[in-house]
This record gives sequence, C-alpha cells and structure tokens, in this order.
Amino acid sequence: MRVFAIGDLHLAGGSGKTMDKFGEHWRDHDRKIFESWERIGRDEDLLLLAGDITWAMRLEEAAPDLDRIGRMKGRKLMIKGNHDYWWASNAKLRKVLSPSIEVLHASSVVIEGIAVAGTRGWLCPGDTFFQSDDLKIYNREVSRLRIALESLKTHSSEYDRLIVAMHYPPANDKGEQSGFMDLLDEYRVDACVYGHLHGDAIKTGITGQRGNTTYHLVSADAVNFAPAEIKASSE
Repeated sequence: MRVFAIGDLHLAGGSGKTMDKFGEHWRDHDRKIFESWERIGRDEDLLLLAGDITWAMRLEEAAPDLDRIGRMKGRKLMIKGNHDYWWASNAKLRKVLSPSIEVLHASSVVIEGIAVAGTRGWLCPGDTFFQSDDLKIYNREVSRLRIALESLKTHSSEYDRLIVAMHYPPANDKGEQSGFMDLLDEYRVDACVYGHLHGDAIKTGITGQRGNTTYHLVSADAVNFAPAEIKASSE
C-alpha cells in the first residue's frame, strides 16, 4: 500500500465558486486533481485529504463533492479544514460518506501496518497572523493531537510507521518549534502532512527532515494539483 496526500481541494460545493482569482494555475484545478489521481492512484493505495475539502456550507450541499471523492481510487482519510463549515458529527458523516472514506478528528487509525493520527491544528504562537484569541484554540488543538497519538498506544504492535495529518502547519511562518512539533518529537512521528498554505505563503511552510519527522506541505497548489507520495524515511 502506497500513501499519498493532498490538501485544499476547495471543491465548489454547489456554490459555483472557483479558485481562478488566486491565479491562472487554479483554473479547472479540480479536474487536474481528479485526473492526476486517476492516472497515478491504485485501488490499494491510501489517500490523505488534509482539509478544506469543499466550499459547501451544509452537509447536504457537500454531498456531490463527497460522492465524487468516494469514487476516487483507494481508501481515503479526511481531515477537517478551517473552511469545512459543512463538517458534521461523526454519526452524520458516516451516513453520507462512501465506505472508502474515513474521517480523522482527534483520532487515529491503523491500516496495513501504517498508523495515521489526525486533527485540524491551528495557527501557532509567533506566527505573523497569530492573535491573542488564537491561543485557546491552539492549545485545544495541541491537546487533540495528543489524544489522537495516545489512542495508538494500545495498537503499538500493529504498525511500524506513524504519520500525522493536519490541515494547519505544525509550525509558525518562521518555522519555530511549537506544541505540535513537541508531540511529533515525543511520539517519534515518521511523517507529518499538512496544507492550508497557498501562493507566497508556501515558502514559509516547514518541509523536509527535522528530528525524526519528515514534513510535507501538500496544499493543492504546493504539489501542483497532484497527490504527493509520502514515502517512509528509509525509501
């Protein structure tokens, strides 16, 4: 089983909203994403979707986009993004999601020897856009990541590779150590995937190896609208 990741699909959600205003490279971006996965994906692959799935405001509006994702090859794990206003309770999501889609929200799953823990994340202290009101949400999200990682302790014999999936970057725009990164170090996470950053902000994202963890920025425009393969550090 190969593992791929992409974030910020920003599907229209029935709104007719496009991403063209963010640059010509965003034109028909959804077609690029789905066609690239059709080309490179396999039914046995795992695809991590790192938040900002659709512009829909309500779950029923998101249904066509979620159905479209459900038809994509492989097994999908989905993280909530800051624009996923349609996101509902796990019980409601299970009723509408394809069996090929699971959600990670302060939770984890083990698939074929690979553990994935996920939560949304938030702006980190010291970020240019961080304000005092963000501290409470940041602390809550750090706690949620710990909960997700702790949930794997009883399954430690079932996996030999650990991935954390978030929507927000695990560091501020200066790449400074954060509570999220402290947890990645503590639990010896092999890889961290995240999205959220676009345009010039892509340059501020932490990438590559730091400590035991390899960081991957997978927002759609950062990976040229094609899911990026997340390989083990030894590969």
